[in-house]
Amino acid sequence: MIITAFSKELISFIEIANEGSVRRAANKLNISASALSRQMRILEEDYGSKLIIRLPRGIEVTESGRELLNKAEFWRKQDKHLRLEMQRINKESLVVLKLGIMECLSQTLPQQIEQGLAHILGQYRLDIKVGNTHALLSQLESGELDVIIAFNVQDNRQVRLFSHIDCPIGLIYSPNLNLTASLNLTESELTANTPVPLADCLQWPLCLADDELSFQPRIYAEIMRQKKAHTLCATSNSVNVLKQWVIAGRGVTFLTQFDVAKELINNELCFHPLKEKRLSEKLCLCLSTNTPMNQQMRAILVQLDKIIQGH
Repeated sequence: MIITAFSKELISFIEIANEGSVRRAANKLNISASALSRQMRILEEDYGSKLIIRLPRGIEVTESGRELLNKAEFWRKQDKHLRLEMQRINKESLVVLKLGIMECLSQTLPQQIEQGLAHILGQYRLDIKVGNTHALLSQLESGELDVIIAFNVQDNRQVRLFSHIDCPIGLIYSPNLNLTASLNLTESELTANTPVPLADCLQWPLCLADDELSFQPRIYAEIMRQKKAHTLCATSNSVNVLKQWVIAGRGVTFLTQFDVAKELINNELCFHPLKEKRLSEKLCLCLSTNTPMNQQMRAILVQLDKIIQGH
């Protein structure tokens, strides 16, 4: 439905005058002839002048009616021109950002990005694609995405790394697991940021990522290096599946805080970084080398970097 600045009575008058008949105008406007006649009486009372004369085979527009009709047609053209001009200005000022993010960020990051970018862009549209690093890189290089936030991206001829943060891989476990007793630590010794040795984590059944996830080979190699008995109870290429298994009490897993951001907020899972420093992921903010680094794009990237750093 198009909202117009004109009253329904004036629109009806234009149609009656153009059709030369109340009945034909009523059919075109999909209202009854009696309702249209009432609208005409209201308009004539408002202008204080007779606008049409009813004849046996139609209507005749009076001199006053002809003057109003000419003005009304002019106003309608001006209204249409104004609408088109406003749409053109709106289209030119609308910023469309095509952003790719990892699956693990999709539950918490979009809302923060919406709020953060609104402060610097005003009116804009955010188009988000979710995928793994390989898929997002492919879409960035083909021009389907402007910016991506993905793990372990390397600079190349087609991809420009704007910033990155190191994300330690840690032990992910259910709040029902008594970690202090299992690790022989006191509550004060085991704060939220206390690193735990990987070797101590092998006492529980393991739910591990399979080799489709980039960090799996490093995790598995580090487990083998411990030379300790362990039980591998389940594997998956889905971070969400791994999290659900841990929530259900099937075992523990190893992920980054970004992977479990929502579950940490909801107290469904707990996180402790591993002591092994080499076990970390690099979360990268990247754009295509074909994307112009103008003032607006730099402002977008700076704001995205702030959001990621504080996530």
